[in-house]
Amino acid sequence: MKALCFTVDLDRDSNIQMPGQTQAGSLDRGAGTEPRFSSSEHGLEILSGLLDEMGVKATFFAEGRTLETIRNAECLSGHEVGIHGYDHEDLTTISDEKERAEILSRSIAAVKDVTGQDPRCFRAPFMRTDEKMRVILPGFGIRYDSSDYADASGTMLPVTKNDLCRIPVPKGIDRNGKKISAYLWPMHEMTREPRDFAELSSCVNEGIFVIATHSWHIVESRSAGVMSSQRIKENTENVRKVIESIIDNGFCPLTIPDAVNRAG
Repeated sequence: MKALCFTVDLDRDSNIQMPGQTQAGSLDRGAGTEPRFSSSEHGLEILSGLLDEMGVKATFFAEGRTLETIRNAECLSGHEVGIHGYDHEDLTTISDEKERAEILSRSIAAVKDVTGQDPRCFRAPFMRTDEKMRVILPGFGIRYDSSDYADASGTMLPVTKNDLCRIPVPKGIDRNGKKISAYLWPMHEMTREPRDFAELSSCVNEGIFVIATHSWHIVESRSAGVMSSQRIKENTENVRKVIESIIDNGFCPLTIPDAVNRAG
């Protein structure tokens, strides 16, 4: 079994940590660091359209406030929707268990209220988690966690411990000896090509290969701001190439829960 899990972090535009507060901001584009959502909203429309056209069911990790703010959440129909914090909090900096529980509860409520789904999947904001989070997640109905990186290897099967199944994002070394992970942000920033991610997937002969991206990154570069229409078109086409090339490597596109069930 070789499954491709295409995953999307649906969160505020170009998110950044804000000193002295748990709520994340957005990179200042000249109007301050208050959270912005327009690129995430626009990117969701483009990305969901591409996925639907290709017949690929993705797993979205939705930040609660983003989900409650955008106007096109219907684009998530047919896809798996999990949680990604409420305000893109670095949960590892929050020691109070009640505060963590409140954030999880608000995040879950946002997904249920907006999409009607009971979320089963979790990805920690900033990919930062700890054992405390892993222990409490099952109590909130979360069964799948994709908050870690793991070296791409011949066999990448999910590991379940204490009722929580961990499905990591692969990482490795490319043909030039440089580090690479299966997050697409370097491609969106024009420092990597689609083939780099296809080559990383070729290391896996069995199991689940997770690709990750952000909806806002389809239309906004962290380094250069909102993209031109031509650049957005090229960026979207590159995402298509990544998906197609990994499918050509023998992977079947599935949501995270479906992939885990298929893996047995």
